[in-house]
Amino acid sequence: MDQIEQAVICALDPHVDPNLKAQANAYCEQIKNSPEGWQLCLQLFMKEPKAVAQARFFALQVLENTLQNRYETLDTNAVEYIERTMMEYLQREFVDNTDTASEETYIRNKAAQSLTLLFAQVYPTGWPSFFKDIMALTRTSTGSSHEKAADFFLRLSISIDEEIVRMDIPRHRDEVVRNTNIKDSMRLGDIQLLAAYWFELLQEFKNQNPGIAQLALKTIGLYIAWMDVSLVVNDQVMGVLYELLSDPNLRIPACECLADIGSKGMLPLDKLNMIQMLNITDTLGRLDLSDPEFVESAARLTNVMGIELCKINSDTTIPGEAKATSWALIEQLSPYLLKFLANEYDDTTTAVFPFVSDVLSIYKKQKKAMQPLTQAQLEILGSLLTVIIGKMKYDEDTDWGTDEDEPEEEALFAELRKNLRVFTDHIASIDEELYVSYVHSILMETFTKFKSGGDLDWREVELCLYVLYTYGEVLPKAAMVFVNASDPNMLSPLGELVREMVTSNISTYPHPSVPLQYFENLSRYYQFFEYRPDHLPQALEAFVDSRGIHHTLKQIRSRCWYLFHRFVKNLKPSMGPYVETVLSSLDDLLSIQAELPVLTSTVDGMPLPAASLFDSQLYLFETVGLLISLEHLESSKKVDYLKIALQPLVEGIQTTMAQGYSGDDELHMIQLHHYVLAIGAVAKGFPVLPKNATCDQAWAGVFVQATEIILNVLQTYNQVQLIRDSTRSAFARFITCLGSEILPYLPTLINGLLTECQITELVDFLPFIGLIAHKYKPMIRNVIDELLLPLVKRVFDFLNTTASGTDEIILLMELRKAYLNFIVSLFNAGLEDILVSERNSGHLNTILQTILHFSKDSSDPATQKTAFGVFLKFVTSFASTPQQPSVAHGFDQFVYNELIPVTFSVPMSNAFNISDGQSMLVFGEITGIQKMLYTKQGNEYADYMLNVFFPSIQCPRETAERYCQAIQQSDLKQFKKYYQSFIIEAKS
Repeated sequence: MDQIEQAVICALDPHVDPNLKAQANAYCEQIKNSPEGWQLCLQLFMKEPKAVAQARFFALQVLENTLQNRYETLDTNAVEYIERTMMEYLQREFVDNTDTASEETYIRNKAAQSLTLLFAQVYPTGWPSFFKDIMALTRTSTGSSHEKAADFFLRLSISIDEEIVRMDIPRHRDEVVRNTNIKDSMRLGDIQLLAAYWFELLQEFKNQNPGIAQLALKTIGLYIAWMDVSLVVNDQVMGVLYELLSDPNLRIPACECLADIGSKGMLPLDKLNMIQMLNITDTLGRLDLSDPEFVESAARLTNVMGIELCKINSDTTIPGEAKATSWALIEQLSPYLLKFLANEYDDTTTAVFPFVSDVLSIYKKQKKAMQPLTQAQLEILGSLLTVIIGKMKYDEDTDWGTDEDEPEEEALFAELRKNLRVFTDHIASIDEELYVSYVHSILMETFTKFKSGGDLDWREVELCLYVLYTYGEVLPKAAMVFVNASDPNMLSPLGELVREMVTSNISTYPHPSVPLQYFENLSRYYQFFEYRPDHLPQALEAFVDSRGIHHTLKQIRSRCWYLFHRFVKNLKPSMGPYVETVLSSLDDLLSIQAELPVLTSTVDGMPLPAASLFDSQLYLFETVGLLISLEHLESSKKVDYLKIALQPLVEGIQTTMAQGYSGDDELHMIQLHHYVLAIGAVAKGFPVLPKNATCDQAWAGVFVQATEIILNVLQTYNQVQLIRDSTRSAFARFITCLGSEILPYLPTLINGLLTECQITELVDFLPFIGLIAHKYKPMIRNVIDELLLPLVKRVFDFLNTTASGTDEIILLMELRKAYLNFIVSLFNAGLEDILVSERNSGHLNTILQTILHFSKDSSDPATQKTAFGVFLKFVTSFASTPQQPSVAHGFDQFVYNELIPVTFSVPMSNAFNISDGQSMLVFGEITGIQKMLYTKQGNEYADYMLNVFFPSIQCPRETAERYCQAIQQSDLKQFKKYYQSFIIEAKS
């Protein structure tokens, strides 16, 4: 025993020599697994004087391991020895020992756990008097209870419930059967003794030791789920529980115990009778609800009773009288539901959310059944709406925008609002008229009060604007109208609210939360101004002054830049009269000042930069482009405005480049990057040209000059990724608005981007080239023809590297997909002849081999499908026919030697699951290839398969003939079905 104790001490000591520590751990493991280990450890646990706490804990771990995993190795004498020893321990530690601090809590808990495992093995057959023996131990000669023993007994009862009853712990079937038998045996007699004793302990210690009384209440609450409810729901026990609801020390656990009783599974009518007997509404009316923590418990109790009543009410099997009774009880509970829902503490509010949800569900079912709501139901619904909207208001102690904990608190409040909004959605779907009428009333009241100079708290104003914002989400699309359908001169309720919001000048309210929500609303309800354009100047004025895009607070200012861009974009046809005014108001916001990125978060240990102010500023540049490109604006004015907008950016580029680059000035490159992106953002505001169109507008020349300057930046600094990224982004914008004007600059652009391109850029660059191919086919043919080999070589350079981590593996997978999609884009653009041009035909086989490699990888079905899809396009375009030889030298040989075998080996491999949905998509491409080969080559393909390929894989002649017959006589869908059965038969 001493050796075990020393080994445990040594194993847990961080200062011990590692070799000695390893030996100690090995010895402890040996003891744990040896047949006699448990006996030695039990002796160690019981020895006097006591061993160190760590050794005693280890001893119980070994005993626990034996009881749990090797109980069948113990004979009757061994089990009886453990029983006697554990009872001796209880007597010594919790009865005879009066030192209250003698036993560490974690050892006491571990002892209860060990005794629980013993109980699970020996009760009821081996130790039928288990509970009686331990209860006898806890009682004194005078009939009272030993305090420490009572505490342990209750903890043991809780531990037994966890081991035998807990549903959230996964168990083996034999354990489930064992536990069921134990519960059945306990119900025959012991549970009555236990219930009486728990109540006895509750009575005895409710004043003497509230901690033990709390354990008793918790135990009753746990066991009520599976014991006879009458053992608890009787006058004696319930009288004490109600009494304890007034005890400051025990009212919370008493409340939770009542909630456990209420949630007990019962037949609907039995549950209804029990709830009636509990008379919770009268009880709630007598409670002192001044303590917030207790109020939350009372809310949870109300919630439990409420959802149980809602379940009963929704049960289709109960008689109508019971339904009426259950609803009457719900109505009695509703004042408390509303009271807790409106509570200032959000935890109390959320505690009754399930009850609210269930009540609204009953209303929705009633409406679906076309049963009108009663007056009482309408009153409850209206009260719920009032309380829910009121609860959406910021708390009085909220210091918006200045609290250090604001991000977390704001997130919690946003989540609360989101959940409350779900309830308003339901209410609006139940009674749209009620919702519209109430919202219209309270919002108009706020607007009127503001216009009259009334005293309004910022929380009221913000709530008003927020509820107006949610109006558009709560109501269906059909209700999102601003004028009366029969009389456009009359505004709808929503139209009136938007008009009042604009004309009241509520955006001038001096709190930052107000303009922020105001401009969110303007952006959302932009269509109002299509019906009432006379209100547009007032909205624009608010947007462009210090309330909006010029606001002093950065977070509001930057958000308004985005919202203003959306507003202008959506109302572009109406913006003509205001172009000059708006452009002049934007002028001072278009100055670019680069800042070093701020790292605020990490992903996989890598720092990520926070969104910069410039990211939002780009929306302003795009807005400039939107305004300048207005259709009715004179061409000369467009040119003038565009020159004014781009001149500071072009001059900024020239000035920055003239300063030179030392190689370590990050700000220098960020500044250039920003200038280039800003020019691209202006171009993004211009309309997208149709395919193959040429831009014949005078303003195109201004962009072309900017393009030349950007290419100069790229050629000078193409080794810098920031410059490559910004140039690629800007040209993506130019391509859409300049048309073929951009063609002469593409070779310089592509070469500049490709030379130093890294893998992350290549993943974006390949779709960029695909966009160019699509946009400028066939004019771009010569450029792509020249580009193909260096581009493919760059791809191969990366694909041939070995990934060093998860991030690189993901990047290489993305590059695979981008490469295959690039090949597909060539076919889609009708440029596939580039693959077999004089310049590239010698490298066709290399390209085909890479695609073949991807097609064999069943671990990535998405890429595998794309690879076979590419082969289908190759076969469709380049496979020879009896009348026409293939224009791709060596392609037919590749098809017969490489591609056809793969269309059989892949689906036949163990890695290919033909019943999987993604694999079936791959399979569809495979069958498409085979069917296309037959379509193009006819009997030549069938003869090859029958006389050459199938014999080479030892396929029976009869099976080969059936395949050839299927591919000749079936359409693609039928052949796919046949080939699936072919593969399944071959793999079986």
